[in-house]
Amino acid sequence: MEVAGEIGIFESQKACAPLRKHLFGARRFLPWLLVLVYMAALLAGSSLADWLVPGTGLLGLLVVAIPAVLLWGKICGRMAPKAWMARGVPMQAMTTYRADETGLTIVWPHYETRLAWAGVSQIAPGHKSWLFIGPVQAFFLPVRFFADPAAETAFLRACFDRLDPAAKTRSKDLAARLG
Repeated sequence: MEVAGEIGIFESQKACAPLRKHLFGARRFLPWLLVLVYMAALLAGSSLADWLVPGTGLLGLLVVAIPAVLLWGKICGRMAPKAWMARGVPMQAMTTYRADETGLTIVWPHYETRLAWAGVSQIAPGHKSWLFIGPVQAFFLPVRFFADPAAETAFLRACFDRLDPAAKTRSKDLAARLG
């Protein structure tokens, strides 16, 4: 059984977002907490500035901080893909997923990864994808690769049936979908 399609640079980050929630829980928000602490420090500094020179506080902070945060997000979002493309990495790569008796094979134009069924510890839903959680990492299969929901169910059933009992137990969302 096989499905194929194109995967873009850093698409895995979005696809695996539910995995971060599963693995890290509330700790996944720590970077944003640090941003909030930074913003609180800016607010405290602006309050001090306003106290020293009336009229320069909160308005000055907002005029500087909001565009800075938006610009930061825009620059950071483009920086990594541009760096990869500068090294000859294409924006998208054709990817094929093959499920057979021995495992899941993921094929890209210049290499392939083989994940034996014994190495799949769970199949879990991701963001518009299915996550095959294996040793050291998760591999994602975008839902858009399937022609229709029936093809998706057939592929996932073929994979689920080959998992060991412990992995099937951990794959409760998939088991519920397959009924």
